[in-house]
Amino acid sequence: MEKQAVLNIIDKLLVVQERDNQLAQCQRELDSIPARQKETETAITEARQALKQAKENLQTKQAAIKQWELEIETCRQQIVKLREQQYQIKSNEEYRALNNEIAHLQEKIGGLEEREIEAMEQAEQAQSDVALQKTKLDKDAVHIQEQLQKLEMRRGNLEQEIPKIQQARDALASAVDPVWLARYNHVMDHKKDKALVSIENNACGQCHMTLPPQVIHDTRRSEEIVTCSFCGRILYWTH
Repeated sequence: MEKQAVLNIIDKLLVVQERDNQLAQCQRELDSIPARQKETETAITEARQALKQAKENLQTKQAAIKQWELEIETCRQQIVKLREQQYQIKSNEEYRALNNEIAHLQEKIGGLEEREIEAMEQAEQAQSDVALQKTKLDKDAVHIQEQLQKLEMRRGNLEQEIPKIQQARDALASAVDPVWLARYNHVMDHKKDKALVSIENNACGQCHMTLPPQVIHDTRRSEEIVTCSFCGRILYWTH
């Protein structure tokens, strides 16, 4: 085959290869969208879960406060009853015993009140955490919704763009010599990235292995299909 004819074929195949790379890139992006959507949705799920946990923690602290209040009130009622009993007894010994019980209950109330104060402080912090998580969720929800809308829009654009690129690619490929096109398609199907590469510093431009002198010579002549001795890609000369 004449050199000029081969160079023309190579020029056409390079354009086809460019379209194939565009198709592959668009398809990879399209295929990645479901996972990206799921990842985005997971983020909002985690934010909702964080708010739920914050609310549950607040409820636990509030329940603890009520429990301490109940125990304190129980002790106070016991003290009232004991003091009523003191008016009815006549023995000093029994009176002192009731006083000891009252003192013990008062001491217990002091300890319970300390725990109540601690629980109230924790509840206050838990309330702040709920407000913080609520604000974060509201903010994240807006951002995430925007991201999902962008992803869905990008999906639609890609689904329209891919057939157009494919159509342009097929039109270009139809003008290529069938033998060359078949070889190109075969290599591209296996390599997925490039089927046609130039020689760079006496090496294959893709696998970077140093080529035998005869292969370099045949590629430079540009009269036939020449492939890399190592990776099988079609070679062309650019110097």
